[in-house]
Amino acid sequence: MDFKTIDGTLLKNMLIAGGHALSLRKSEVDSLNVFPVPDGDTGTNMNLTMVSAINEIKKVNSNKVKDVVKALAMGSLMGARGNSGVILSQLFRGFSKVLEAKDQITPLDFALGLNEGVKTAYKAVLKPVEGTILTVSKYAAKAALMEAKQGSDLIKVMEKALEQGEITLKQTPEMLPVLKQAGVVDSGGKGLLVIYEGWLKFLKGEEIGDITQGQETIMDFVDEHPLDPKDIEFAYCTEFIIFGNKLDPDKIRKELVHLGDSLLAVGMEDMVKVHIHTNNPGKALEIGTKWGSLKGIKIDNMLLQTEELREGKHSKDKDLGPKKEVGVIAVAAGEGLKEIFISMGVDYVIEGGQTMNPSTEDFLKAMEGINADSFILLPNNSNIVLAAQQAEKISTKPTKVVRSKTIPQGIAALLNYQSEGIPLEELHQMMEEAITNVKSGQVTFAVRDSKFNDLEIKEGNILGIAENKIEVIGQDVEETTLKLLEKLITEDSEIVTIFYGEDISKEQGEKLIDNIMERYDNVEVELHYGGQPLYYYLISVE
Repeated sequence: MDFKTIDGTLLKNMLIAGGHALSLRKSEVDSLNVFPVPDGDTGTNMNLTMVSAINEIKKVNSNKVKDVVKALAMGSLMGARGNSGVILSQLFRGFSKVLEAKDQITPLDFALGLNEGVKTAYKAVLKPVEGTILTVSKYAAKAALMEAKQGSDLIKVMEKALEQGEITLKQTPEMLPVLKQAGVVDSGGKGLLVIYEGWLKFLKGEEIGDITQGQETIMDFVDEHPLDPKDIEFAYCTEFIIFGNKLDPDKIRKELVHLGDSLLAVGMEDMVKVHIHTNNPGKALEIGTKWGSLKGIKIDNMLLQTEELREGKHSKDKDLGPKKEVGVIAVAAGEGLKEIFISMGVDYVIEGGQTMNPSTEDFLKAMEGINADSFILLPNNSNIVLAAQQAEKISTKPTKVVRSKTIPQGIAALLNYQSEGIPLEELHQMMEEAITNVKSGQVTFAVRDSKFNDLEIKEGNILGIAENKIEVIGQDVEETTLKLLEKLITEDSEIVTIFYGEDISKEQGEKLIDNIMERYDNVEVELHYGGQPLYYYLISVE
């Protein structure tokens, strides 16, 4: 078949095929992660981002490309998880900008979209690093454009993009020494090419594989949390997308706020996504039609829903308490850590961290449930910073991300937090400065054989990580922790705080503290229950 013209249906099915391809091979992409630690992982995050995008795409009944790409942009934006997921969403966002006014497109339009996606993704990253998904996407897009300018059909354009992408992917270890040492190519770049391969196989009519993946692949990320029926005040979870001109998300939200709770209204001038829990979904739709045309209408009766949904639903309480000037949302995993953050003034803790990278939408939902004029976001993980920054950009209220990459950094930032009396910009600067005064350590285990900075790592080894760099490899948790502290504690160190995880008993933690105090009489040592999964100890040195 000669694909010289692409309509919305073809593009929609092609995009879905790419998502299905990634869902089948996400574990393969995960295995390429350089750090052999239990993590959210690239393949998993890209897959979850794609799932969110596909959920939006599947709601489009139009045969117009512009409707499909708007759903692609919104779905990937809201569902973006981890750095790789956010970059993927930006690739799609730029792609969509080129095509947002077209009913049908040519292969040249498609290639121009890929190139605009690359530009958008590079702009989204503060310090772009070559040898990553960015580099792979750039050279694949250039190859696609060169082929499209020769008048080729979409199959040939995608063949060239994939061919050049594979060549570039193989070169990534030469661009990033850490990849070469680990003996792997870039995981994000690989994930992107898996998607492209799915697109090409669809165009050629080839089998991608068994796409009946169950809930993990086709799950809907809106309202995926368990509720007790007696706690449900507003029964209907109502969603829709408004398409129009000069839309104002803030004004739309104000018109809807009296109808219920868990209200979300975010988007752009030509597209706004609405989510609300209400007892009058018809009225919500009526308000939406005043602004423009509605697509993707979805109304669920939560009283009748019985499926198992993800743990961690934000509070449904109608009374949000007294208004604060600046609210704080933090990310953490472990009951102990959550209690510590709440005690330090955090309004809501999103369940997440190494194995669960929250999405952009998770931050936005949390903000909607807090009575504050503005917000500080504490991602507390390097792989969550970009998703938080994306939420900052589209939030309806002034929002700032403190770029905390560890739990200790988040706690250090909170020591400078005040909810009243300090302008948001000044408060943000104070909290940013605070995270530079703490050193962070982590003790976990290796999930696979690897090589990092000339260190031979075997699956099951205990790893001591200082400032996101593997420093100690051992067989015993306590011994590894003590050796790690030798790397972290200096003459200037004053306070050492240990947070023990769910796999460590209080007695083990206290024994460790005794050993630390015997070795270091110049520091004050504190022990707290963190309850974090997978990480035996989190360490803060101030």
